[in-house]
Amino acid sequence: MSTLNLFKIIRVHIVVGGFLAFSLGALLAIVGDGSFDYARFIFGYVVVLLGDLSTHYGNDYFDVEVDKYIERKKIFSGSGILVNNPNLRSLSKTISLALLVGSNVLAGIVVVFLGFPLAFFILFLGASLVGWFYSAPPLRLISRGFGEVAVAFVTGFAIPGLGYLAIRGHFDPVFLYFAIPFTMYGLILSLSLHAPDVEVDRIGGKRNLAIRLGQRRSFFLILAISFSATVAFWIYAWQNAFLIVDFGVVVLFSIIPLVSGVLGFVGFFQKKEVNQISALNIVALFVFNMLMITYLLLMVLTT
Repeated sequence: MSTLNLFKIIRVHIVVGGFLAFSLGALLAIVGDGSFDYARFIFGYVVVLLGDLSTHYGNDYFDVEVDKYIERKKIFSGSGILVNNPNLRSLSKTISLALLVGSNVLAGIVVVFLGFPLAFFILFLGASLVGWFYSAPPLRLISRGFGEVAVAFVTGFAIPGLGYLAIRGHFDPVFLYFAIPFTMYGLILSLSLHAPDVEVDRIGGKRNLAIRLGQRRSFFLILAISFSATVAFWIYAWQNAFLIVDFGVVVLFSIIPLVSGVLGFVGFFQKKEVNQISALNIVALFVFNMLMITYLLLMVLTT
């Protein structure tokens, strides 16, 4: 049945990435003297999950004309389901809107009935609208040069921030310090997603940073950002910014995205496939998040 193809629009690896980012924020809150609450964690993540799924269906719907030009399926690109099943396009848009509205309604409910801070609703509303207008007109951020900024904000600040707010109830210097390099990694993620599709995106009318810079300078920027994130963590360690986290350990974790950035930049000049270079950067970010979560989880369990 063709409607079953709608489930294939969901990209599991992106959902996993969102869960890791939310969990990282929640664990930071616990380590920062927050108290873990299963209900707050679960309901907070369900809000994020519904909003995440909305972007899957919405982006596939609004990018269907661009996806027609993709000759070879890439793991982090659109699903292509709506290209081969045009009868599902309208339903996909409806599902995206329903998830968008439903997630924000649930965000309001957890604020009213579970004591979540109002900041949780405001941040999620902003992130969900950015996710919708990332590819939806009239704003269509990806076509106005704000696509990378949108991804960096949502993945590097908003999702970890929602996890932090769900547990801690407010922002404090602990999260704000981490938010700077996290947002840098969000920008690396966005550049790595866009770099392999420069030609296709140009045909489709997108005007993202990867198109303006070109692939060579995009990978140089990824290297520069990954280096800057490591330097930021090193400065925190040097200043003994917070005794609750050993930033020396975090610096070691940050070497993984840095090494990936170096290999990617060098690999581009060695004529390695751009999609493989980008995938390596994205995997490195996944590994960083998993190491951070493991480290923080061990801290929680041993204190």
